[in-house]
Amino acid sequence: MMEIHGTRFGTLSFDDDDIIQVENGLLGFPMSKHYIMFPYSDDSSFFWLQSVDEPEISFIVINPFDFFTDLEFEISDEDSADIGLEKSEDVEIFSLVTIPEGKPEDMRTNLAGPVVVNTRTRLGKQVLLSDYSARQPLIPKEYRVRARDEASQEIRRQRMVAV
Repeated sequence: MMEIHGTRFGTLSFDDDDIIQVENGLLGFPMSKHYIMFPYSDDSSFFWLQSVDEPEISFIVINPFDFFTDLEFEISDEDSADIGLEKSEDVEIFSLVTIPEGKPEDMRTNLAGPVVVNTRTRLGKQVLLSDYSARQPLIPKEYRVRARDEASQEIRRQRMVAV
């Protein structure tokens, strides 16, 4: 059993088998080559991707297929070879999520730079795909407006009750 100590989660214990090795790091984070992943919460579609090398670095990630049913990622032969991927059933794909401060309804994900993981070898790689957006909204526009309106109404109701 191994441990890392970070400011966000405190002490995290994990097995060596839990580590995802990203040899080239993620874009902008070349020194973080080893990660562990765990659920954001029990019933969430979101996960934490936590750096083992730099405990202060963590990302929120999703399985983009849970949000976008029409995705078709084509992984190049070179990228597949880099992580030892031989069978499609051994692959998991995650995309990094950005949540603007104070505007969770504007959260987005990077479909242009997904992280591809070989579940058998635990090797991963962030690949670049030009067919998708690096800033793809996760919540459709019509739902964002409704969510903001409902939140505003709830705040007004709470203020009226407090008076």
